[in-house]
Amino acid sequence: MRKICLLTLSTLMTMTGWAQENNYTIKADVSGLIKYYEGQEKELSDSVYLLDCTTQKPITEKMVMKDPKKVELCGYVDGPKIIQLMILQTYEGWSRNLYVPLFLEPGNIVINAKAESPEVVGTPLNNVFFTCNRKIIEASKNGNLEMAAKHSADYVLEHKNDLSAVLMLYSMRNKTDAEAKNLLNLIEQCSESVRQHPLTVSLVKKLNHPLVGDMFKDFSVEYDGKTTRLSDYVGKGKYVLVDFWASWCGPCRAEIPNLIKAYEQYKDKGFMVLGVAVNDKPEDTLKAIEKDGITYPQILNSEGIAASTYGFNAIPYIVLFGPDGTILSCELRGDAIKAKLAEIFDK
Repeated sequence: MRKICLLTLSTLMTMTGWAQENNYTIKADVSGLIKYYEGQEKELSDSVYLLDCTTQKPITEKMVMKDPKKVELCGYVDGPKIIQLMILQTYEGWSRNLYVPLFLEPGNIVINAKAESPEVVGTPLNNVFFTCNRKIIEASKNGNLEMAAKHSADYVLEHKNDLSAVLMLYSMRNKTDAEAKNLLNLIEQCSESVRQHPLTVSLVKKLNHPLVGDMFKDFSVEYDGKTTRLSDYVGKGKYVLVDFWASWCGPCRAEIPNLIKAYEQYKDKGFMVLGVAVNDKPEDTLKAIEKDGITYPQILNSEGIAASTYGFNAIPYIVLFGPDGTILSCELRGDAIKAKLAEIFDK
């Protein structure tokens, strides 16, 4: 009996020591990150919590911050995780999220959350990642975007076997089509653990949408008992400017007069404009079409299928397709639309 008790006590001591080794503390000064709108300082409520980027679930409960805007959190982590320090600001129904990505790992983590370049130190992954991040930000500030991109790519290859490569890859996600292909190639050179991480998997899915130079990818939409396909318009021998938009999107509505003008100017020269309503109620889309005087055809009720097919996360997203369905240009707006169409039709 004595031996069993001694063994149990020894086991508990070992487990307690292991648990202490896996504890974390976070001390963060977020005053440099928080920006208030004039006149709202007293009414704003700021709360903070930790969010697991993989599961998108909170790790800690939300706690209200007081002045000065400093945060202290502690807890237990069973292994390194990519997380975000989330700051939720609310004001009379208005809200926004501010966040700092970092690694949650055992040790004492110190965050200086600045708007342009948050600093995180104190644990191995955070130390090495944010040291490189400073170099990337500095190169970008100096206008040397090529060097900034090289720092990012070199870091991924140097850390292709560890979790920090995942966050670096994810930070590189908003790329042009040409850069997206390079990023996919970079991911292929990483270890399986990096490639199979949920954030990397979601990134690959986002990047594997049709790019400039690729053939269009079709999708179909059900509405009012009918099936409409993108291929009903694209790849039929005309240049087609497709506007992914929504009635609730201010910038989308502001772009519509440019699209109408382009349509009227070139519609007799083998050109058409097509609107695709994204995440919008058909009745709201129809009201906007009537109010804005849109005369070109529309695909209604596409919900999220268009965005998932073409990999965009902001609208308006405007794409020009060639007569055979090849993607000629993406993310066109305003004067860029005029210039591209003039290049094609005003030779």
